Amino acid sequence: MNLFAIDTTGAELSLALRTDDKVLTFARELAAPNDETLFPQSQRLLEKARQTWKDLDAIVVASGPGRFTGIRIGMSFAAVLARRLGIPALAVSRFQALANKTPGKLVCAILPGWRNEMFYQLFRRGASNEARPAAEPVWASAQQWAQAGQEMSSRGATLAEALVRAQDLIPCAERLLRRKCRPRFEPLYLKPASYELKHKAGAAS
Repeated sequence: MNLFAIDTTGAELSLALRTDDKVLTFARELAAPNDETLFPQSQRLLEKARQTWKDLDAIVVASGPGRFTGIRIGMSFAAVLARRLGIPALAVSRFQALANKTPGKLVCAILPGWRNEMFYQLFRRGASNEARPAAEPVWASAQQWAQAGQEMSSRGATLAEALVRAQDLIPCAERLLRRKCRPRFEPLYLKPASYELKHKAGAAS
């Protein structure tokens, strides 16, 4: 199976291509914005693997959390491309990808936000070894997270703070495809677009 993964939720453009025998990756913060570089960099990755768009069996994209504009760019690209190719497009949260690659029965996936804020979500791993959400995702201030982190630790949760990239979405997508499961294709914003614009304006002033 040829599975293409996209993560444009941050400043870095992260791509991965899973073929039958290998995984090729690209991850870099480029001078041009992601909406300008996503297609050409994806094309280069396919060419490197000697594949074409028509060779793809499915596409998986990071649904968030992250930058509002970045999430929208990645999900729009994946949706349009999948529709044109007639293949599935799957949305996987970065929380899910992080929890999936972290061992432990109870895992708290933690991702950095703006200005020392944190995003986090609790997952529980069952008999199938799949990490499934045990609580809703949360956007917290540094002070709120300090308290929540202590609570998670007291419950015996593994605090997972590893880097998440496009290749980490692939195992989650493969599991969904094997189960013939198609979750709703929707973004995970957690905070309004106006928040991002407000803080960018503040930084420039």
